[in-house]
Amino acid sequence: MITPDINTPGSAKLSKRALILSLLLISLCLISLVVIICRLPSSRKQLTAYIYQNGQLFRTINLSEGTSDYTFTVIAEDGGHNEISVKPGEIGITDADCPDKLCVSMGYVDSSLLPIVCLPHSLVIHIKETSQNAPDIMTY
Repeated sequence: MITPDINTPGSAKLSKRALILSLLLISLCLISLVVIICRLPSSRKQLTAYIYQNGQLFRTINLSEGTSDYTFTVIAEDGGHNEISVKPGEIGITDADCPDKLCVSMGYVDSSLLPIVCLPHSLVIHIKETSQNAPDIMTY
């Protein structure tokens, strides 16, 4: 019985063709996936930051419409201060004279998952997200 030799010149051409066709097929799939993802409707979220001091609304900032960075200072009743920096799409406390500075170490926030809180100065920054493509009501 004769066994075919796998290393014949014809089989090398066949494996090169198979490799080229496989790479072409994978590339075509990846390009199609990128096109599909790019054509999906984007759900732009409107971000609004609500700054509360001593439980009272101090200031409301629309983070989605900002185009430049700016900083302002909030003075607490005890004379302390918090320096708040606003960037397009995010907000954070960059300086405070409280003892632990946990509010400063939280960094910039760009979602409603976790508020920024400075307990010594009774300051809370809460972000609310509203999606433009979100349904108004859902029924079951």
